[in-house]
Amino acid sequence: MRGSAMNRAGDCRLICVMMVLVLLTGCATWTGKGENTEAALTKQLADISRRLEALESRQRNMTDILAKARGAVAYIWGTYTFVDKEGRPLRHVVNELGVPVADPRGFPLVDVKGTGPLAVSNYCGTAFIAGPGGLLLTNRHIAEPWWEDEKSEPLLAAGLKPVFIRLRAFFQERVKSVPLEVLRLDERHDIALVRTVGWAPTARPLNLLLNPGPDQEGQGILIIGYPTGLEAVLAKLEEEDRMDLEEETGECTFETAERLSEQKRLRPTITSGFLWDVLPHLLVYDARTSGGGSGGPILDWRGTVIGVNSAYLEEFLGGNYGVPIQFGKVLMAGGGKEAATRAESPDLLRLYEHERAE
Repeated sequence: MRGSAMNRAGDCRLICVMMVLVLLTGCATWTGKGENTEAALTKQLADISRRLEALESRQRNMTDILAKARGAVAYIWGTYTFVDKEGRPLRHVVNELGVPVADPRGFPLVDVKGTGPLAVSNYCGTAFIAGPGGLLLTNRHIAEPWWEDEKSEPLLAAGLKPVFIRLRAFFQERVKSVPLEVLRLDERHDIALVRTVGWAPTARPLNLLLNPGPDQEGQGILIIGYPTGLEAVLAKLEEEDRMDLEEETGECTFETAERLSEQKRLRPTITSGFLWDVLPHLLVYDARTSGGGSGGPILDWRGTVIGVNSAYLEEFLGGNYGVPIQFGKVLMAGGGKEAATRAESPDLLRLYEHERAE
């Protein structure tokens, strides 16, 4: 049976070759006479067969590339707040009924003297393994979410200090999340170097492009990450499973990510497109992405990282942006600056979990 199947596959390939040849050469080729015509036909058949085999090989290689790349991509979850010089964290201001109050614009009022729950910001993103020992590259706005953030500017101007309550990575090879430490930041570009704490992934780092240049323009690319965060992951579930999960953990919470990871359902999304512009400081492409996909690798079709996905335009799907990978390589070589806020605060994490449990 197996031999028959192989013969049928070979026959199908031969038929495809013959059909392509008809389209390429026209029917006149088939009605020609003489040895020269037969020799030319044989050569053309062999050439087309080689091309088809090359396409099949590329498809097999792409499957391997994507499988390896997925294992090197991490989902990032962050929770942070701000503290004053005495270490007091921001809290919600509440009224006499204990209900948080807001200003006339609808923004919650927060203060270190507030008596309500801790005032925190949650966010998500993507990172990928770029070196040994758990070294990952991501965006600076993922490693330092208050960077160039309008809502954080007044707090920073008031002398408050940002502090991580959680900064975690989820990998395909591990059920539990892993704490992260921020190592180095690029001072001008949206890229950062982080490292896992207490555990290092066994997945191989992705290959980084050696010398990017304008000759890349027009080539096909792939982006791997978590656009829309957990929403895209939840959308793939059966409706009943999704509703049960949201009832148990809430909608798109850290606990949701934990449960999805336990169920082996926290998998990154892959999109494709073309690279349209290569500038010294910027890559422009049309591969679709959105919030949550920031920090993911931009791969060429050989599986080599050419950049880090960083921004998108909601109004124009053809204008998404990434940071060329050479800036990440500079950070890995010791360039850039050290991060002021490097890791989670164990004390604040305990306080946060205690208050949520009440």
